Amino acid sequence: MTGESPASRAVRWSRMARWPRLPVVRLAVVLTVAGLAMSACLGPSTLNAVPQPASSFSLPGLASRQRIALSDYAGKPLIINFFAAWSPPCLSETRLLGHFYRFYHEPVTIIGIDSRDGRTAGLNLVRSSLVGYPVATDPTLAVATMYHVPGIPTTYFLNSRHQIVMTDYGWLDWKKLRVGVAAIDPDSPAAQPAS
Repeated sequence: MTGESPASRAVRWSRMARWPRLPVVRLAVVLTVAGLAMSACLGPSTLNAVPQPASSFSLPGLASRQRIALSDYAGKPLIINFFAAWSPPCLSETRLLGHFYRFYHEPVTIIGIDSRDGRTAGLNLVRSSLVGYPVATDPTLAVATMYHVPGIPTTYFLNSRHQIVMTDYGWLDWKKLRVGVAAIDPDSPAAQPAS
């Protein structure tokens, strides 16, 4: 600083020396992680010009512990949603998907994959959101790793051949959900705009 006397500079430096350095570092880490989480939550949807085959998986169900496998849905278009109860955007998104599924569960199947949650937290979110679609648990992120999930929430739209035709990196809304359904099943009533 220009024009600062040596005495005032010494006072300023002594105040800075008293700042607790560890909490400042922690705050920087928290802000960085929050920024990354928000960028993942507000990310774009991507339509794949060349659909990629979805990796096969079999996971225990969250509520029933009965296995949920991709192969159980052969020939059906699917929405696969990776979520976690600790993620605030997932709270809203899970409610939206639960509501969507109640109206369109015949033409559109959704599989939720609860990623790295405690069983109780995942069950509480699913129950409070009135989720009626199958939900698997992926506590070690094995399937999330196979799918290259960059952050939570992430949603994949698979056509009837189980090829990924669209990926949404972030928070779904009705519009993105309809675009995704139109990409996997253009004739589905769920792909039509609301009247």
